[in-house]
Amino acid sequence: MKIEELWPQLEAVRVTAGSQRGDSGWVLRQLRPEAACPLHAAVELSTGQRGLLLCIAPELVPPKRRWPRCRGLEVLAAREGAQVLFGVTLKEARHADVFTALAEDLARRIIDSPGLPAKVVALIGGLARWQKFLSASVEGLSEEAQRGLWGELYFLRENLLPVLGPGAVNGWKGGERAHQDFQFERGAIEVKTTLAKQPQVVRITSERQLDNSAWAVLFLHVIALDMRDGSGETLPALVASLRDGLATDAAAREKFEDELLISGYLDVHAGRYAERGYIVRTLSLFRVGTKFPCFVEKNLPPGVGDISYGLSVSACESFRAKPEDVTIALIDNEQRNPRRRSRV
Repeated sequence: MKIEELWPQLEAVRVTAGSQRGDSGWVLRQLRPEAACPLHAAVELSTGQRGLLLCIAPELVPPKRRWPRCRGLEVLAAREGAQVLFGVTLKEARHADVFTALAEDLARRIIDSPGLPAKVVALIGGLARWQKFLSASVEGLSEEAQRGLWGELYFLRENLLPVLGPGAVNGWKGGERAHQDFQFERGAIEVKTTLAKQPQVVRITSERQLDNSAWAVLFLHVIALDMRDGSGETLPALVASLRDGLATDAAAREKFEDELLISGYLDVHAGRYAERGYIVRTLSLFRVGTKFPCFVEKNLPPGVGDISYGLSVSACESFRAKPEDVTIALIDNEQRNPRRRSRV
């Protein structure tokens, strides 16, 4: 049974149990009793707060300095006889849908971890992954953020996965505040989306974004889109497509889910994104080189930094590249030609 189905049951029990026990303690439901996993969905009797709690020995509780601080949540350790209930509770009821998504994600990581010490580590580590998302917004992605994420995922599916396979997910950095959306050992790619017709302009958000000094090769990929209500490919549909494509590689799928979370995408918000679809109008790929029209850190006057600016796509025409240029740049000859490698 899913955690979201347990909350109403536990809250119904609380109504009776609270009056009988003086409104103290917790209503608990063990999630995987058959696996002897001491992880419980919980509702606090006095406040009705929801929680996800591990029943562990006191010596396994990590020091408070290691407890992540997450907006709207509280990490707690409550004595329960000889054991301690250690976990996380929801402080703001209005974010119940996000807390359910968090609880489902943490439960999966905790249950799959072998041994109680590893389960505690999985709980702390999982909360740390959610910390960044919760510190930003729990209301869902803005329209601009939806479009940007759609563009990154489209490039991943159409350009990188066919060439690099599931390992391409390791290069996706869009949600990590990296300077480029995709970074690999041999090069990087920045993906921009725009709804503008001619003249097309994309927003460059820092002097490092198109700075190729740190890379053997750097590409700018511009996706011009039409946004349609009721047609085109929606963001949830694109996410589902990538999940299907990564289903056979557990490590890549886990990395993909982590990056989705960092990017601010939650399945509980999918309904908000399901009516708006996107249709690709044009694709433009440019190789950033000498004299590319951009600002870079080393060329800025002293005291100037943290800049953003509009870049006209038409001004980049002399730097236009082909999709196969990305393949050649990012993959060495042995990876591209395993038949030749076998003859060596």
